[in-house]
Amino acid sequence: MSTRLRNEVWTLERCSGCGACVAACSKGVLYWGHEQHPLLEEREKRLGLSRIKLRTCEVCERFCELSCPRLVEGMSLEPTVTVSARSAGVVESGEPNEVIRALLVAARSANLIDGVVTLDLDPWTLKPTARIVTTVDEIVSSAGLQYLWEPVLSVLNEAVFERKLRRIAIVGAPCVAQGVYRLLHSGNERLSPYRQAIRMTIAGFCTGMYMPNMVDDLLERGMGLDRSRVRGMSSSTAEGVLRVSLGDGEERTIPLTELEPFTRYGCGKCDDYLGESADISIGTIGAQPGYATLIARTSAGEAFLQNATLHGLLETTDDVDQGALDSAKRAKDRRSRAQAFDEFRILMLDSLSDPKKRAEVRKAYVELYGAPAEEAPERRQSYVVCSGC
Repeated sequence: MSTRLRNEVWTLERCSGCGACVAACSKGVLYWGHEQHPLLEEREKRLGLSRIKLRTCEVCERFCELSCPRLVEGMSLEPTVTVSARSAGVVESGEPNEVIRALLVAARSANLIDGVVTLDLDPWTLKPTARIVTTVDEIVSSAGLQYLWEPVLSVLNEAVFERKLRRIAIVGAPCVAQGVYRLLHSGNERLSPYRQAIRMTIAGFCTGMYMPNMVDDLLERGMGLDRSRVRGMSSSTAEGVLRVSLGDGEERTIPLTELEPFTRYGCGKCDDYLGESADISIGTIGAQPGYATLIARTSAGEAFLQNATLHGLLETTDDVDQGALDSAKRAKDRRSRAQAFDEFRILMLDSLSDPKKRAEVRKAYVELYGAPAEEAPERRQSYVVCSGC
């Protein structure tokens, strides 16, 4: 098992749940259970009557570390185009999932993509599931991002190696785009199949993903909603609510503050609201009424935007509240500080066994608190001091 993933991510509850490490694991020993992070499958080898546990991670290139978005910083891309957008044609809507759908339908129609890895929702159980869609009809019928967590990239290997798709778009929360970014920028030749197959990432603005038990505990027992009536959910950071659309046209709203108990632990330490490592990110912050804010950050993102506009499936306007987006970035900075505290804790633990790192601890202390750490007091004879400290 990767000690870095265990000590710096899983133990500190920083796992994003994107699924990149499970997809990239060359031994196929990482899997998802009911935990907030992947688990390591224990394998045994039989020798006569004896069974020996295999150390599957002992000789490994650590693709799990190369793909984890929580082990690096600096994955933010600068915006190149920022517009308010809404879907046109058959469906005219500024709801982010409809804008994403318009982008994907136009891309599939123009053969820019041959498949999409995305989240979907079972209409009867409201169980989130990662899904591969390859036709326009499947794109239109999929539920899209509902902010119920499922490791989206858990089906990436099926798309790349089994279905052999070569122009894949991936839709998910910002952490999913971060995981894909890591895969595409790893530089390791053995991860090149992902670089050759993935063409596009789309991220929804995100304040957090919710564990699926939210449906049982909050919607059904708390609000008395029959899950069979629910047709979809969308998060509005601008209004601070989760919108629940019902089959009869009724809509309920839930304050985002009430959803905190169901938020994945790792989301509380995420430093990306706006999907800053995705080719395109979409959300409600800064959008004009009836529109969604769409931010393109790469030439691929611009090409997909232009393609959807030329197909008449997307309408755009330059009218965007940049101040609202800047405010969201400032909120991101506060989460970055929380992440810095985690890294400071790791450094302090390392310094206990490596005296050379104590200078780094003092430097990190100054960066966090703006003042030098006080030197340890002189030892007094009345104290019992551990010789190893």
